[in-house]
Amino acid sequence: MENHKKLKIEASILNADYLNLGDEIKKAICAGVDFIHLDIMDGNFVPEITFGQSMIKHIKRHSDIPIHAHLMIKNTDEQLQSYIKTGADLIIIHAESCRQIYRCLQLIKNSGIKAGLALNPATPISYIENILDLLDYILIMTVEPGFGGQLFIESMLFKIKNAIDIIKQYSKQAGKIISCDIGVDGGINEQTIKKVVAAGANIIILGTALYNSNEPAKLVSYIRKTAETRLIV
Repeated sequence: MENHKKLKIEASILNADYLNLGDEIKKAICAGVDFIHLDIMDGNFVPEITFGQSMIKHIKRHSDIPIHAHLMIKNTDEQLQSYIKTGADLIIIHAESCRQIYRCLQLIKNSGIKAGLALNPATPISYIENILDLLDYILIMTVEPGFGGQLFIESMLFKIKNAIDIIKQYSKQAGKIISCDIGVDGGINEQTIKKVVAAGANIIILGTALYNSNEPAKLVSYIRKTAETRLIV
């Protein structure tokens, strides 16, 4: 079974100018991105600390496009409810930080929020096999989480393809189409975009490339034109 999805772009504000965050978010929106991607870091799961629940609420109130909260935190099970209350449109949890992944995803879905699962580079794609009915989004980390500006890990292209194979197999066995986005996060630029799209990803997260660009709107336009209009996942 095939599921056609249009390419979408998220702007990660990890490397934005935090002293002018409102303007930086407007810059991304004016450039034509589809979502704002918030990397929530606690200094434990990853070394860096960014921001938390209050900041998500503020950004949500002033954003005209959906907010995706990417939780790079320890003890997700205990903290998840507080992030659900922020009003984020999608919450992505890390497989490595949850004791009860199924329960956490259920809690997100039962709250009327879309749910995603992120996998670090060394984490097997097999984690998704028994939870596809709960997933709206699979986020494949193409760098180690925690820092912007890292080089793309080429072997993650195989993980994208394997994710697609698992989704297709599950869809065939279940007799229904599983509508699950596949996103990639880390090292995405004009050179790597063709590879991840060819592998089957349909959501692209731009961070360093977007905020280092003198013409972010042209970059977003280039990404869209470079990618296929419709993807089969």
